[in-house]
Amino acid sequence: MRSAVQSLLLLGFGLVLAACGRSASAPAPAAPRWSPVPESAREYYDNSGGIRDSLRQVVRDAETMQKVWKEATSKQTSPAPLPNVDFSREMVLVVAAGRMSAEDEIHVDSVDVRKERDERGKNRDVMVALVRSVEGCRRVKAVGYPVEIVRVRRFDGPVRFAEQRAQAEGCGSTALRAAGE
Repeated sequence: MRSAVQSLLLLGFGLVLAACGRSASAPAPAAPRWSPVPESAREYYDNSGGIRDSLRQVVRDAETMQKVWKEATSKQTSPAPLPNVDFSREMVLVVAAGRMSAEDEIHVDSVDVRKERDERGKNRDVMVALVRSVEGCRRVKAVGYPVEIVRVRRFDGPVRFAEQRAQAEGCGSTALRAAGE
């Protein structure tokens, strides 16, 4: 009788070890390694309406860059010159928010390259750009069309844009002050 109990205990212990070993060997999903876009990589920001539609675009060649730049700066009386981009090492991300308040902003906050499964179930590298839209405090009634153009390191695979929304700092306290007066 004693050996039967010992056998059952050993079997149970073995099953527990096997289950623990299986879960420990499964790889955990990698945490994003976001690389912030430095200020020096921000080539253009404006909200005057050169690009009036919501847009997420990857530019990998000089000809496309020239067209995008011309459209983005078209409402400027003295547009900035086309930036010099080395498309062999860099590419450009263009984000536009469409019609918003003049206080609203859009920015490419950071980028990450990660593994994702494609339609066939195979892993592939994908660049993800985190786009942050910031809603202003609505103190100004004017219309704006925020657009930002940034340089990032060249990536020849697919690019996805992840969206994040935020409220401008200080808006809550202003609303509270106005309501309390």
